[in-house]
Amino acid sequence: MSKTGIKFEELVEIMAKLRSPDGCPWDRKQTYKDIAAHTLEETYEVLDAIDKNDFDGLCEELGDLMLQVVFYSQIANEEKKFTIDDVMERIKRKLIHRHPHVFGDAKVSGSQEVLERWEQLKKEEGKDSVVGGVPNALPALLKAFRLGEKTSRMGFDWDNADGILAKVEEEAHELHEAKASGNKDDIDHEYGDLLFTMANLGRFLGLDPEGSLRRANKKFIERFKHMENSIKNEGSEMNSLSPDRWEDLWNEAKKADKG
Repeated sequence: MSKTGIKFEELVEIMAKLRSPDGCPWDRKQTYKDIAAHTLEETYEVLDAIDKNDFDGLCEELGDLMLQVVFYSQIANEEKKFTIDDVMERIKRKLIHRHPHVFGDAKVSGSQEVLERWEQLKKEEGKDSVVGGVPNALPALLKAFRLGEKTSRMGFDWDNADGILAKVEEEAHELHEAKASGNKDDIDHEYGDLLFTMANLGRFLGLDPEGSLRRANKKFIERFKHMENSIKNEGSEMNSLSPDRWEDLWNEAKKADKG
């Protein structure tokens, strides 16, 4: 057995020990739903490490994420539903089936054709819709991105970034009209359309909208903290500041951020 195989088997054995009668009371108590929130948290910690280019942190967080897979599989093994071996066998078969240009005789001209064939192969596996495989639990912004990505592979898409920028302007104009009408349902509808289009604009620009928004959130937090420090240093109270003063503070924070 390879060193990698030995290490993975050791991890599986540790998880089985933790779930055993003489193991950890907390681990024994956990169910699929109990650890689901931890899985989501670990996923975001992986993304955070990637955003920070923290490779030592990424190594650790990937281990935490891998533990989630082993944890679910151990529970399923105890319930005689499936084992970790079944999990690995299934993903192995899936990868081989979806890469006939690597493991078979198929020929492809480039990565775009690979993506197009990927969707066709998924349909052969029993997926009844190109968009049916997008998980409902995905954050809405990421789901909008994935939906556009998948339908694009089938040829349903804008021609270029200029086309989708024009669509952004169109949706923004429709949101202005809905706002003027005062109809809350129309406003909600048009706002959603604008967000959906913006998510797909990121795709055309080669950007991950979730990542872009995470970085924008981080930037906002840093700038607002800068403003808080400025307010504290000048002895002012936040709720007593005028709109103009807030604007000045924001511009100062932006300059500090760029500096």
